[in-house]
Amino acid sequence: MSTTWTLSADQICTDALQHLGVLGEGEAASGGDMALALRALDGVLKELPLSGYSWPKLSGEVALVWVSGQTIALPADYYAYPVVWRTVTGSKTLLVQYTHAQWIALIGRALATGAPTGFYISPDKLVYFYPTPTVDPVATLQYQKIVDDASLTLSPDLPQYWVNPLGYGVANELALKYGAPQDKRVEIAQRWAFKRDKALESSIASEVISFGVAD
Repeated sequence: MSTTWTLSADQICTDALQHLGVLGEGEAASGGDMALALRALDGVLKELPLSGYSWPKLSGEVALVWVSGQTIALPADYYAYPVVWRTVTGSKTLLVQYTHAQWIALIGRALATGAPTGFYISPDKLVYFYPTPTVDPVATLQYQKIVDDASLTLSPDLPQYWVNPLGYGVANELALKYGAPQDKRVEIAQRWAFKRDKALESSIASEVISFGVAD
């Protein structure tokens, strides 16, 4: 018995082109059609978080390397939903995240120093602590990661239950470009929406569970 069934990105793209009637059974896609479908697959993957997809692309807990007088750059695969801790003598403290409005409203934030109790992430993906630490806060971060780019011969980095829906998602993206009839566009859109929503229902929320030991 096997539980490892999957489809590579090119197979998902082929499914999408077959859903649209661009390809018949057993036909191979042209280089142009495959490139267009692969681009559409990337578009679908990158938009999944906008529909509520958040698991399992949650990072492990990673160190934020601190250097006095410098801000901290976020990892390249950072998407959103940061959770930051600082560690003192082996005990972790959860920091509060400030919104942009709250950060701007912090009077005298540039002069405040000490053990940080909160943090702000700027639009250019830099981490600022408040108050500003004068020693390494030994901070760590967990976050929602960007879904990996598609690669033709590899399966998308998603759970198995997403594999079949993605063909309909790609077909939905390409339907107008290929001039699919309205009834076919509607059916593909409905199938994609149904399958996507069922997959989202099966996904686990990304809320971080933090455990501590009472003194």
